[in-house]
Amino acid sequence: MQGTEAWQFMDGDKIVTVQPQGRFKADSATALAAAAAAGLGIAWLPDCITYGYVASGALVPIMTRYPVPPGAAYVVRPPGQHPTRKVRALTEMLTEYFKRNPDVWGLDR
Repeated sequence: MQGTEAWQFMDGDKIVTVQPQGRFKADSATALAAAAAAGLGIAWLPDCITYGYVASGALVPIMTRYPVPPGAAYVVRPPGQHPTRKVRALTEMLTEYFKRNPDVWGLDR
């Protein structure tokens, strides 16, 4: 199954890019995970989307020998040097959450 981007994997120090081909395409990671769990194919998705499926046995990780390249998460906020208190509080809350739960995004590897 495919989303809109190419898939990238690490093979040693080299990044390998794959253009998946298939009949099913979706822009929703949740829809891709549900389709893969229903047996429609494979999907390349973040651990936070597949965690429940893998824990229940509905999905099985494949290609574990080829990790994905390191990535990052960003907070996009309105311009200006001084974000509102709500935006600052949310940013701090998310930062702390992901520090305490590195497994959510696969950061524990």
